[in-house]
Amino acid sequence: MNAPFEGLAVIKKFPSRKNAVYLVDRGGWRLVLKIYESDRWKVEAEALVDARKSGIAVPGVVEEKERALLMEFIPGRSVNDYLGTGGMRDAVLGVAGWLAAYHKTFRKGDEVRVKSDAIFKNFIASDRIYGLDFENSHAGRPEEDVGEALAYLLDTDPMFTDDKFGLGREFIGRYERESGIRLKNIEADVGNALREAALFRPAHRELLIKKADEIEASLPFTRVRR
Repeated sequence: MNAPFEGLAVIKKFPSRKNAVYLVDRGGWRLVLKIYESDRWKVEAEALVDARKSGIAVPGVVEEKERALLMEFIPGRSVNDYLGTGGMRDAVLGVAGWLAAYHKTFRKGDEVRVKSDAIFKNFIASDRIYGLDFENSHAGRPEEDVGEALAYLLDTDPMFTDDKFGLGREFIGRYERESGIRLKNIEADVGNALREAALFRPAHRELLIKKADEIEASLPFTRVRR
């Protein structure tokens, strides 16, 4: 690796489909180096700086260069690691609280700044919940992020259980209370996220598409609020 910043020693490479992401050391200080394949680094840098200034829990930007960011390393575990454990509820609802704060802070009329990639692997449980990965952030509907998070909750093992749907309703409740935003037709966004996941998971493709259709038809999140 040709490091774009000076004084870095690579500790390990993180798995990433889109970019090269490394845990690095600089003088005893652990940092994250992200090297981009596109100019989306500008979007991520802006989102991180704006969020940090507003008190939203995200990694700080240490340095930036063309197609590269050096960021604060947040110690902790991915919220994904808590799924199926005794800490799942608190971690998952922590993500609901994070999204509520982010959307409330960056809201203009009916639009919010959508984080995008709102899967639980992109949230770290540390002293609080931190959000990661903002390169696809854009102006849009809050349901995009919430629907993606709910789809991820439902399609991880054990998949589509009653407990998962119940936790999903709690997720929506916390999000709406703390954001002041009333979600609309959330099942459509859950369905869209499940169909997108099906593209990358051939072993579960038929099930994910079937469940997407069922969720859109049965309205398991909207129906209970009528």
